[in-house]
Amino acid sequence: MSPDRPFELRSCRQLFELYPAATSLRLAVEVIERTIQDDPGIAFTHCRGLLETVCVTILSDRGQEVLPNPNPNWLMTQAIRTLQLTALNPDDKDAERGVASVLRGLNSLVDGVVALRNSQGIGPHGRDALEPVLSVDYAILTATAVDTAVGLMFRLHQEQISRDPINHLRFGVHTDFDGYLDAKYSDIEIEEVPISASQALHHQDRLAYRKSLVEFRNRSEAENEEIAEGESMSENSNG
Repeated sequence: MSPDRPFELRSCRQLFELYPAATSLRLAVEVIERTIQDDPGIAFTHCRGLLETVCVTILSDRGQEVLPNPNPNWLMTQAIRTLQLTALNPDDKDAERGVASVLRGLNSLVDGVVALRNSQGIGPHGRDALEPVLSVDYAILTATAVDTAVGLMFRLHQEQISRDPINHLRFGVHTDFDGYLDAKYSDIEIEEVPISASQALHHQDRLAYRKSLVEFRNRSEAENEEIAEGESMSENSNG
């Protein structure tokens, strides 16, 4: 990389172009790019933050609860479990072994980034100003690896929820379904306080929320097909 050319997380920058709503990643990306040359310790810290942010985003979009201050390896493991990182052809053993290696590599990347952040990053209690920090080359290597992993995971996640919106379970995405639940159970109150049925079901039991959502979508599709068939029969009889 030329010293006159600023460092850039290319995969993440492409995500911003493809998915403008990916604002949760932007802050960490901009900090890494801005500090990596002059203060790699800050870059190490935000590399870990970027990995954790993409994992939390994926899990939240899939309707999975994330506890406060989760373990980084737990986050990565849960995130990749939600993604379809499996061979399309179950008989393709080479692809299966390749996918397994990718998964192991992602977890190893987390271990490395956490270790570097703990050793070289800027912690909550500060660090000795005279303590040596790894050269910028290590920071660039780490940031580039994180950039590639984040780009892969976020792209797969977005492609999969686009193909099957039922898997996008962040509350507020399915407004028509939420409105249906709230209208159906509009008389729920606790201590004279109205309760949103959709929020309550989503918060209390995500599997039940998803099951009801699937049934709602299936009914809607069936009703639309009946309407389309009725219109077609009406046109034929008039013809």
